[in-house]
Amino acid sequence: MKKLLLIGAFIFACLSVSAQDGLKGTWFAGGAFNFQSLDDDAGDNYSVTPLLGKFVSPSVAIGGAVGYTHTKAGEAKTNTISVMPLARKYWNISGKLYFFGQAALPIGITNVKDVGDGFDIGVTLSPGFDLIVTDWLTVEASYTLASAGYSKLSPDQGDSSSSWNINGNGINGAEFGKLTVGVKFLF
Repeated sequence: MKKLLLIGAFIFACLSVSAQDGLKGTWFAGGAFNFQSLDDDAGDNYSVTPLLGKFVSPSVAIGGAVGYTHTKAGEAKTNTISVMPLARKYWNISGKLYFFGQAALPIGITNVKDVGDGFDIGVTLSPGFDLIVTDWLTVEASYTLASAGYSKLSPDQGDSSSSWNINGNGINGAEFGKLTVGVKFLF
């Protein structure tokens, strides 16, 4: 009888462990698209930044975004290509509501017509909430809590210049970080 109970407990434990796989192996996709047109053909702005990632464990996801941004104002034209690897850790609050912490490493290469080239690299820390609406759709809200970065501008003529910055966004000040709200697709 003891052996039978032990085998039953072992089978129950194995089923419980496999049931905790959660989102492990699930891919997700999202991103951003922006377009703005200025009056009198003065210019336009647009950007496309798709995001793709995968849950490598029930509560950890890795992924990245690749983007392109174009800005034209009069004769000035700026084009930026960006890459942003990221990692997220999720904690279940209740049911289908999760809290997550995200660390990202945004990198950008910029060309400004008749001015020069730029390079940016940084790190951002962003907490947020993710609500699983269906098996294939989530709604998330996050904000940039802290960021640090380095920028370098190499003009076509003249000396190069560089700068660095550190930003912290409090949740009790007039500014609440860079709040973003969006949807994410699971597959």
